Amino acid sequence: MSGIRLPDVSVPLATYTGWNLRHPDIGAPDEIMGLIGMTIPFKPTRKEREIAGDPRLSIEERYSSKADYLDRVTKAAEELVAGGYLLGDDVSWVLEQASQRYDLFASHPQDDR
Repeated sequence: MSGIRLPDVSVPLATYTGWNLRHPDIGAPDEIMGLIGMTIPFKPTRKEREIAGDPRLSIEERYSSKADYLDRVTKAAEELVAGGYLLGDDVSWVLEQASQRYDLFASHPQDDR
């Protein structure tokens, strides 16, 4: 796969798209809106995933703990620093954002809309 894979993509908590479906209220609900991305979080647990019929692995199936997840994010960020794609000073910010996102996605029930 080509391109630079940021930690959000290489150590995911969700499926990320570069498009989004149009809301029915604005018309043409079967068409997509380019350049307006969408985040579809993974279910927190295997049980929730199975109940929802979601084929994607849950957060608990992907990572043994929050510490495991953050360790993987750290490694991904350090690889970007080594490659010259991320400043070393930005690693702490990347980890802070990843930690907040983990808390949000792993501990809150998700609405299946």
